[in-house]
Amino acid sequence: MAAVGRIGGDGLGVRMRAARIEREMGLRQLAQQIGMSPSSLSEFENGKSMPGAERLQALATVLGVPLELDPPEPAGPGFEDWRDFERLDLAPVFRVALDVFVEEGYHAATVRMIADRCGLSMAGVYYHVESKDALLTELLQGAMAELISRCVAADAEADSPAQRVVNLVECVILFHTYRQASAVLASTELRSLDEPGRLLHLQSRRKVREIIQSAVEACRNAGRVGTVPATSTATAIVTMCVAVADWYRPGISPSPREIAREYADLALAMVGA
Repeated sequence: MAAVGRIGGDGLGVRMRAARIEREMGLRQLAQQIGMSPSSLSEFENGKSMPGAERLQALATVLGVPLELDPPEPAGPGFEDWRDFERLDLAPVFRVALDVFVEEGYHAATVRMIADRCGLSMAGVYYHVESKDALLTELLQGAMAELISRCVAADAEADSPAQRVVNLVECVILFHTYRQASAVLASTELRSLDEPGRLLHLQSRRKVREIIQSAVEACRNAGRVGTVPATSTATAIVTMCVAVADWYRPGISPSPREIAREYADLALAMVGA
């Protein structure tokens, strides 16, 4: 699994405090400006806590401190063809955790459940990962890294703007069917992530949308005129593709390739609508 990412590296709170002092802003003044309690801001500056995404962004804007929030590098499972999905290669603790989180829900799941299914003691689980939150964070970062990597490959393979849209829709659909458990976890448990994992996950989601938005804009530039802004169109395309994971049933629903063909047609119609 990829290592859990950091926000702005070590010492972000220290850098924020230095910027505040340089601007001759008092702790209470800054806290009031961004809607944060002085005690919480003090804890952040001393490295004892991490604010939520919105307040962290507000701090960065007010103080002029770059967050350096990059999604995890696309380093998910290797593949030769972005359309081919081998069985997900996860360490036993992570594979069991994925199943338990999807079946029980993150908050209802316990490390004891994961340990029992793995045939390990709780200490054995903690040998592999430091906390339940770290399990969730790494599972979601790994999933998004794989999705981004496949989207980049699908986009690069296309030879026309319309084919870019078709490839990207197919890629997202295949991921949300062949990696259904990971996709469901990513769409339902964002609220359960602690910082900085939540913010990194949102950045990864935004990256996928931006790749699709770029393809939509290329179609518009090539003459496929639409009245809905490219940002909204890309968001709608991503939303309908992501929702497939909620209802897809292997062996009962149409095949992933069939769904991808239908949704690609829908997406192209949306681009020109």
